[in-house]
Amino acid sequence: MKESMRNELRSGQHLYATLAQSLLHDIESGRYPVGSLLPTEAELVEQYGLSRHTVREAIRQLQKVGLVTRRKGVGTRVKEGNVSAKYVQSCASISDLFQYAKEVRLTLGDPVEVIADEKLAEILRCKKGQRWLKYVGLRRARNQSAPICYTEVFIRYEYVSISKKIRRLPGPVYALIENEFSEKVHEVNQHISAVAIPSGIAKLLGAKAGSPGLSISRHYFAANDRLIEVALSIYPADRFTYSMRLRLDTSME
Repeated sequence: MKESMRNELRSGQHLYATLAQSLLHDIESGRYPVGSLLPTEAELVEQYGLSRHTVREAIRQLQKVGLVTRRKGVGTRVKEGNVSAKYVQSCASISDLFQYAKEVRLTLGDPVEVIADEKLAEILRCKKGQRWLKYVGLRRARNQSAPICYTEVFIRYEYVSISKKIRRLPGPVYALIENEFSEKVHEVNQHISAVAIPSGIAKLLGAKAGSPGLSISRHYFAANDRLIEVALSIYPADRFTYSMRLRLDTSME
């Protein structure tokens, strides 16, 4: 395993998600073909230097998308060689959003200047009349030809100088804003809802108009609750799964 991967796994961030993606890659590449057994939990614990709990959670993620089956006394067997174009995003922190942006490719068109009318101001949670730059694009996961989502990205107009960099950006937009303008994202508000995919967006996604989709909006706030970016995305239901882990805050007991 590469040293960079070891360092990432030891960082304490998204451990089970990183391991799940690593195992997914090994399955898709044929290292673990359909019908074969994955290494045992003990072997994965030794190989990756992780806890047994983390390893079990990673395998549970693979089970969730139908890639593997588990049987007591037998082990974890590979059931499918891919996830049928469904992308699984596991998120527990802002850093996981960074990881997601690295794992998918976002292709954006040219920016359009927009002035927030009453309706847009409500969506963006900004003041009416505020200037924004709007980008429209598609996200694609690794080794998948069909887009996993349609995305509209809004950034404050004062960041217009980064327009050219955004189009060839390898990571998340908010990270570019942080680097270029000494901003720091302190909070991300996320809202998830079910939606029927509109016909125009469905055409771009190669999906059926009116078919089930997942709408995810993310509002990125810097210091003093200053809104710096908004991302609005629509995912076809059969191409995307959103997973999160919640833990009890024992300090409140």
